[in-house]
Amino acid sequence: MKKIILFLILMVSIVSCDKFKKNQSGQEGPDSVSEQEMNDDTEEVKDLTKEGEDEIEIPDTELGFMVTYKGKYAGQEKLFENEVLAARLKELDRFNYEAMLQRWNTETPIFIEEGILHMSGCKQHDCPSSAYDFFLDIENDNINIYNFRSNMLRLYQEKGMIDLPPGFANEMEIKKSNAKIGEIDDTESTYSLTTE
Repeated sequence: MKKIILFLILMVSIVSCDKFKKNQSGQEGPDSVSEQEMNDDTEEVKDLTKEGEDEIEIPDTELGFMVTYKGKYAGQEKLFENEVLAARLKELDRFNYEAMLQRWNTETPIFIEEGILHMSGCKQHDCPSSAYDFFLDIENDNINIYNFRSNMLRLYQEKGMIDLPPGFANEMEIKKSNAKIGEIDDTESTYSLTTE
């Protein structure tokens, strides 16, 4: 997208410059351009540039860079190979980082809602047996991981529990219900990465 915008800017500049030279040489007629018309062309290019730019403000926290992955997939982007993120996950009390890597085969894209980043992954063709929901409070630089294993849920927190925004909180309640968390009679999990 940025290449297209740059190309448009370059083309408008060349055409405007060419028209300006013809006007300066005294030619009149359909190819002559006034200074006002040149300014209008420049304004249009500036507007195109502003529309095409999706400036992402990266928070000044250790994991702030993760906002740049919005809409992407952690596995495909090799996000878990990032040294900082890997070190933080390995330090979570009683969390098995290596097991998560082995089981994170099917995944959802990264979403951000009200400053909370969320992604989830599970064991391919067997989400109910092992699934992970990863949350990062971007501003407070805090990680929480929900690990669904059949009809059990284990929570791993770095600096305390993250207060999930309504969309994510609702999603987690549906996933807990589908996984039969807290059920006594029916304990067969039907956990799924998506709640649709």
